[in-house]
Amino acid sequence: MTHARQHRNKRGTSTIEFILVLPTLVFILFTIVELSRMWLTFDIATTAVREGARVGVVTNPFDPAPATARINSILTAANMTPTSVSVICVIPCQPGSVVRADVTLTFSTLFPIMLPMLTSLPMQQSASMRYE
Repeated sequence: MTHARQHRNKRGTSTIEFILVLPTLVFILFTIVELSRMWLTFDIATTAVREGARVGVVTNPFDPAPATARINSILTAANMTPTSVSVICVIPCQPGSVVRADVTLTFSTLFPIMLPMLTSLPMQQSASMRYE
């Protein structure tokens, strides 16, 4: 068999291999994108509760409203809607008491058909600091 005839017989092989591998590559790509978005969401929630706890510990006398507003403003700026937000201090709230900020939100995927396991994933984050 000549070299030209061997090459002609293998011409469509790479196209078929590409068609077989493409769905797996697309799935991996979408998974990487969604896991990155999920990590970003978790990081923003962490930042929000830290900021909320910090506002709570410097408010004298303790008032959870400014801390809750700070958490909501950070999450709103990131286009996230929390399920619940709370900032608490054990009564009596005096220097050395612990102020705790909690946020619960739901992460939703952009590709629910391709990644049904990430359709609706609850996320919870909290931060504690000592009241000043």
